[in-house]
Amino acid sequence: MKNQLIIIILILFGVLPSCKKDDASTIFYWDETGCADPWKQNSDDTEEERKVEIKRYLENRNVNVKNIEFEFDQAKQQFCYACNCTTGRVIVVKVAGSDEQLMKKLNFYQ
Repeated sequence: MKNQLIIIILILFGVLPSCKKDDASTIFYWDETGCADPWKQNSDDTEEERKVEIKRYLENRNVNVKNIEFEFDQAKQQFCYACNCTTGRVIVVKVAGSDEQLMKKLNFYQ
C-alpha cells in the first residue's frame, strides 16, 4: 500500500507540470498614435476604455488577450498633430504564446 501511494505521488508530480505549458504567454508592444491606431479611439477615453477597445479589436481577430497595460516612453513622443504621430504611450499586451505570429501580422512588435 505504501509503494502504491509513492507511485501515485510520483505520477502526479510528473503530470502536473505538463499542464502549465498551455499557459505560455508572450509580450507585445504597440506605439500609440494620435488617431491612426486600428481600434476605435477617442482622446477623452480613460485607460480602461482604451483597454476595452484594444481587447475587442484583438479578440475579434482571434487573439487570446491575457493582459493590457500602458507605459510611457518620452523618446517615442512626437510633438505633431498628424494622425500617425506617436504619443509616447506604449501599449503592452500579454497574449497566449500560440498567437505570436498573428500579433506580428497585426504589426505589434516584441
